[in-house]
Amino acid sequence: MNVITISKKKFATLEPLVLSKEIISTEAEIYQFVHKREQKILKLLFYQEGNVFANKLYTIEMLDTNKEYLPDCFCTPDSLVSVSGTIKGFTLPKIEGKTLVTLLNDDSIDYKEHIYYLKRIGEILDQMKAIRKYTPLKNIYLNDLHESNFIANPNNKQLTVIDLDSCKIGNNETSQARFLTPSSLLNNATGKYKTIEDFGNMGYVEADEQTDLYCYTMIVLNYLAKENVDEMNLEEFYNYLNYLNYIGINKELIDAFSRIVINKPNENVGKYLDSLTRENIVRARNTVYKKVKENKKR
Repeated sequence: MNVITISKKKFATLEPLVLSKEIISTEAEIYQFVHKREQKILKLLFYQEGNVFANKLYTIEMLDTNKEYLPDCFCTPDSLVSVSGTIKGFTLPKIEGKTLVTLLNDDSIDYKEHIYYLKRIGEILDQMKAIRKYTPLKNIYLNDLHESNFIANPNNKQLTVIDLDSCKIGNNETSQARFLTPSSLLNNATGKYKTIEDFGNMGYVEADEQTDLYCYTMIVLNYLAKENVDEMNLEEFYNYLNYLNYIGINKELIDAFSRIVINKPNENVGKYLDSLTRENIVRARNTVYKKVKENKKR
């Protein structure tokens, strides 16, 4: 992979990239960067040594080595960055648009556009399944799959996958993931998800097709509830699914939601999303659900 070398003096002049309030970067500082007149993003890694750093470099190298097999919508690192002779991070193409979490939280946007992008995630997961089946790249999963790791461009309707340095690829170790933690709902499906005993600063669960589908399901549930469903306990989760059934949401979609906490294979929920109506989406919000629940108690 190409290496860009910059001085400490030049590095000190770089300006941080302004992120939306919904985004919290836990692994890197992100800067605006121009190289050969091209606008780029520079990620300066917090971990500069040890296993986490080595794993990042290996992941970046594997993405570069296998880029011919990756979907066009993947925004992959294009250069390592050396500051005064020491590798500190890497650059990425700058993608125009807004993060998916910002778009999904914007109630002024028609719900059908929200559904379009949510379905697109499911299509990307299907693409990755085909890559694992038909190319030499047999071990590729998004792993840290959540609403902030996609950029939507309303002008051309493209959805780009970002932060791929946390993906599972080749023989790398699984990185941390927002929805795959010791407090996640997935812990209710004993034996289904492969937890890592001594995970330390790395991932808690081995990334695979089931974890990617779990995270995708969680994105859709969070969109409906306008709350982090992953933080619910099992009883709250089932109560919420019962409420979704009460307001008329497609039973096949609800069944697909329920699979994430039982020992059955997870489903790609994208095929059911066209069944959602505007009324479903408004009534599915957790604030509405709580009011209905309170009224029933009276």
